[in-house]
Amino acid sequence: MTSESEKENCYPDRRGGAHAVILAALLAVSAGACLAAEGDPLEGDGFSGAFARGRPILELRPRYNRIEESDKEEVTEGGTIRIVAGWRSAPWGDLRFTIEGIHTDRLGPKNFNDDGGLINISPYPLLPDPQTTDLNQAFVEYSGLPATRVVAGRQRVRMDSQRWVSDNDFRQIPQLFDGIGATNTSLPYAELYAAYFSRVRTTSGVDSPLNLSLLHAAINPWPGHALAAYAIFHDQPQNGAFTGFANNSYRVVGARAEGAFALAAHRLEFPYTLEYARQDSYAGGDPRIDVPYWRAGGGVTWHNVTLRADQEVKGSNAGQYGVQMPLTDFYGFNGWTLHFFNTPRQGLKDRWATLRWPVADFLFFAEAHKFRTDFANLDFGHENDMGISWSFYDGVSLRLQHARYDPGPDGTGARVRKTWLTLTYTY
Repeated sequence: MTSESEKENCYPDRRGGAHAVILAALLAVSAGACLAAEGDPLEGDGFSGAFARGRPILELRPRYNRIEESDKEEVTEGGTIRIVAGWRSAPWGDLRFTIEGIHTDRLGPKNFNDDGGLINISPYPLLPDPQTTDLNQAFVEYSGLPATRVVAGRQRVRMDSQRWVSDNDFRQIPQLFDGIGATNTSLPYAELYAAYFSRVRTTSGVDSPLNLSLLHAAINPWPGHALAAYAIFHDQPQNGAFTGFANNSYRVVGARAEGAFALAAHRLEFPYTLEYARQDSYAGGDPRIDVPYWRAGGGVTWHNVTLRADQEVKGSNAGQYGVQMPLTDFYGFNGWTLHFFNTPRQGLKDRWATLRWPVADFLFFAEAHKFRTDFANLDFGHENDMGISWSFYDGVSLRLQHARYDPGPDGTGARVRKTWLTLTYTY
C-alpha cells in the first residue's frame, strides 16, 4: 500500500522548475517530429517506432478577464494563459500512449485574486486560475479485448452532459482524474462504461485523494435518440461542497433521454432532454443527503438556429440539504457567473431559455436564467449571458462572453458582471 507522502511524490512539485514539464513535453514533440521527418530506422514495429509515428499535442489559450462584484472594492482585470504540450503515440500492438504537460500563468499585471483561500479577505473578486506547471493528461490505452477500450492513468472524464462528472474545461487548469476506465461496445447500438478513480487534480491545480466509481450504460434505440442510465459512488467526506456536514459522501442513480425529432423536408428539428436522478448518502455520508434531481427541456431548430427552454431542479430535503455536484462542469449550468457554485440548502430551480445562431464562421449564443429555490420558493434572482465565437482559421477560434447576475429580493449575494475574451489555438 502506498502512503500519502509517497503518492505526492508521483506528481511534479509545482513550486520548482516552473517550465520543466512543458520543456520536457516540447522536447518530446521535437524529437518525435524529427524522427518522423528523417525516416529514422526506429520507425519499425517497436515502441520507439510507435512513438516516432505519433503526433504532437499543442494548445495555447490566452484569455482576458474582467469581473465586477458589488460587495468587492476592486475590479478584477487581467490576463491568464494556458499552454499544453505533449505527444500521442501511434498504436504499439494493443497499446497507445499519451502524455501532456501544462503551464498556466498570468499575462501582465496581476489585478486580481486567484487564491480561493483569500476569497473573504481580498478586495478583488476571485479569478480561480492560479499559476502552475504540472503533468496534465498521461495515460495508456489498451485495445486487446474484443470491442473494449481500457484507459489507465490521468485522464479527462466527461459523462453525458457533464452535469455530474466533467473536466470543467472552461478554467485554465482542467479537472483531471487518476485511475482506470473501460468502455465496451460489443452490444449493438449500445455502450457500457465502468471506471474507478483514486485521485483528482482540481481546477486550482491541487492533487487530492479521491474514491470515485462510475457505471454508465447508453443505447441508441433509433437514429438521433439516446437513452442512458448511470450510477455514481463518491466516497469523499470533504469533496468541495460547502454544506457544513462532517461527511458529504454520496451516491447518485439516474437516467437520461436526449435527442431530436426531425422534419427533414422543412429543415426542422425538435431537440429534447429528459433526466431524473436521486442523490442519497453513501459510505457514511450524512443521512440528510436524500434529494431528487430532474431536468426537462426542448425547443426547435430551423436552418441551424436553435431556440429552446429548459427547467432544472436541484432538489432540497426540506431546506436541510440541496443537491450538490462538486465534480460538475460549473460553467455549463446555472449561468456563467458561478453564483450558484454551491447549491443553497433550499435547493435550486433554474428556468432558462437558450438561443444559438450560427452565421458563416460566427456563432452567436445567449442564455436567460430565472432562479428560485425548490424549498420555500424563494426568489434568488436572474442572470443573462451572451457571447459570440469566431472560428477564423483551422484550429484557431476567438470567443467573447459577457455574463450579468442580479440577486432577487430573497437572495443575499452580490450583483456580478463578468467578461471574457479567449483566443484558442489547438494543433
